[in-house]
Order: sequence, then structure tokens, then C-alpha cells
Amino acid sequence: MITEKILVVDDEESVCHSIGKILTRKGFVVDNSLDVEDAVKKMSKTSFDLVITDLMMPKTSGMELLQIVRDHYPELDVIMVTGYASIESAVKATKLGAAAYLPKPFTPDELMRVTEQALETRRKHPRVAKKAAPPVNRTAQRDDLIDVDMPFSEGEVAKATSPGYVEALTHSDIPVARKKATDRAYCATGQRECRRLVTEGRECAGECPVLKKERERAAKAIGRVARPTADLIDVDMPFSIGEVERYMGADYINCMERSDIPRAALYGHDATARHAVLVVDDEPIVCHSVRRILSKGRCAVEEAFDVDAALQKMKLHRYDLVILDLKMPKRSGLEVLESMRANYPNVPVVMVSGFASIENAIEATRLGAYNFIPKPFTPTELMKVAEEALAA
Repeated sequence: MITEKILVVDDEESVCHSIGKILTRKGFVVDNSLDVEDAVKKMSKTSFDLVITDLMMPKTSGMELLQIVRDHYPELDVIMVTGYASIESAVKATKLGAAAYLPKPFTPDELMRVTEQALETRRKHPRVAKKAAPPVNRTAQRDDLIDVDMPFSEGEVAKATSPGYVEALTHSDIPVARKKATDRAYCATGQRECRRLVTEGRECAGECPVLKKERERAAKAIGRVARPTADLIDVDMPFSIGEVERYMGADYINCMERSDIPRAALYGHDATARHAVLVVDDEPIVCHSVRRILSKGRCAVEEAFDVDAALQKMKLHRYDLVILDLKMPKRSGLEVLESMRANYPNVPVVMVSGFASIENAIEATRLGAYNFIPKPFTPTELMKVAEEALAA
């Protein structure tokens, strides 16, 4: 017998009633809330198996509720429903962990399909609820601990050693021999504090011997060149960036690494580029357009017209971002995406497609795509997504 409890959250009472009627007929126990605040109160008091929430609601949106569930009730699955479906909100909801994204209006069969899929996944792979923090044993806490990383009682250590040993302990947990403070007095001759004045009770006659030694050391140091460290190429390559650039050019400096050898693959590229981007699309005109757009954002862009060439380039060079077309010959963009995420998990991948749909946007996001952009896109749209991916 079905005993799963489902919470429906929608600011339209008629929608809550309709969804509740469909699910109740199948034997589910259904409760509803007309706003997020009431939904959170009910989740804190009752154990639900699934939450079905509307995206657009006053005060607090369904996306914010999804974030709350992910942070505080990770054992719960969430189905997002909306009458304002878009690829952007579908990608965002999937990234936040939504089990499904269902555009309105939907049929009873469509609702039941995604509900049963979410619950079946939950049965096979139950999520673990966040465990409450274990109660703190106050009696075990001591106010006389030596240090955070040396949790021993000062009194016990002093009893086994000596109070002086405890007093000498530092954060390194090693006792330090403390020197007795030396009395000093101000000497008018040397214009500084002087220990000799204390011990002998008089100032030095004539020139201060300390000042004399300092002048002698300074005279020996004449002729040494003090290089400003901020202008050096590297610690093990102490040459001025400005001087080398004057002889070799800005591109040479831009390609220098700790190996002290310029990378041939980047030599000749825009010296102001901050990021390396790979564009993978079987249409050269798309690659060229993306390159022109991103180059204005200080990106060095390389192109690959087939998936094998793209994967080979990724083996040879390091990229900060990949722009990948969904429809590619040989293999689909989703297959290539899986390979890239498996081998280069730290490189964000943005999918683009002229056959964009909410379904393939969700699938790409679940496979690890950072974002999904439908073609045709504007330069502003591409730059916004690229900047977000590079900053992530």
C-alpha cells in the first residue's frame, strides 16, 4: 500500500486542489501550502517524501524553497512546476537538485509519471537526512586548556612538569626559553636606547660606536643593486619584466611560466588575454563568431571542428572554459561532455545548441554542464555566461 506523503506548494488554491485530487486517487497522502513560509513550517513538523512546488510565488519563490530544502532537508526530493518554463530556470532548478521540472499545463499522466519516477529513485537510492549535531558534553570541556591543538589541562601538565614549563609553551607546543628583559635607557649621543648607559652609568664619549659600525656596513654595501621584487618575472628568473618586454615583446612575457620557457602554443596570442577558451562546433562560422565575441573579453580562443580534435587539444593544452555544441558528427555533444567531465572535472563546459529544449538542457546539466545556451544567442548573453563560468 502506498504511504508516501507529498507536500504541494502553490499560491493558487485551485492548483493545489487539482494536484491533490490527482495524487490522492493513486493513494498518496497529500498536504498543501499556499506559500513557502507555511511549507517550511509543515516540513519541520511532518516527514514528507516529496515536495511539488510552483516556481513563481509571491514573497518567496519556488527556487528559494528548493534552496531551503537542499540546505535543510536534503533527504527530500523536489519537483518544480511552472507556467513560465524556460531553459534558464530549468538549468538553475536542476543545478539546485530538482528531481524534475514540469511545465504547466500538464496532464494527470505527466504529473503521475514524474512523481512516480522521483519516488522510485528515492526508494532505490534513499537520501540521508542531515544528522543533528551530537550533544556537547559540557563536563568534558575545560577552561584551562593549553591550546586548541594541545588539549591538555594546564594544571595537570604543571603538576607533572612545572608551572614554568606550562608558561613557556607556545602555539608550536614547544617550550621557549624566555630571556629576562634587559633594562635600557635613552642615550642622547647615539639618539637611541642603550644598554651600556645602564651598565656603566655614563654615555659614550665622542662618537657612538653603534652608529660608527652602521656607517661602516653601509659603506661596504655601496654598489649593490637593489632590484624591486614586484617587477621580477619569477623568483628563479630575477629579470625585470619591463626590460625583457622591451627586447622580446609583450607576447614573450605573457607566455612565460615557472619553467622559464615560453609556451609555444600561446606565443603570438593576445598578450592581454587572461583566459584560454576552447570552442567546439562543426560550423566554422559559429566558432569564429564565438572567438570574436570572447576575444573582446580578454580570452584567447582556440577552435575545434570535430570532437576528436577537441579531445586531443585538451590533452595537450590547459583551458579555462569549453564552449561545446550539442549536435556534433561522430559523437553527440552529451557524450563528449561526459568524457570531458570525467577527465577534466575542473574545466567548466557550456553547452550551446540550435535544437535547444528544456529536456536536453536538463540532461546536459545533470551530466555536469555549467550552463546551456540556445542558438542564436547574443554577444551579451554569451559573455555573461562565459564570465560566470570563468569566475566559478
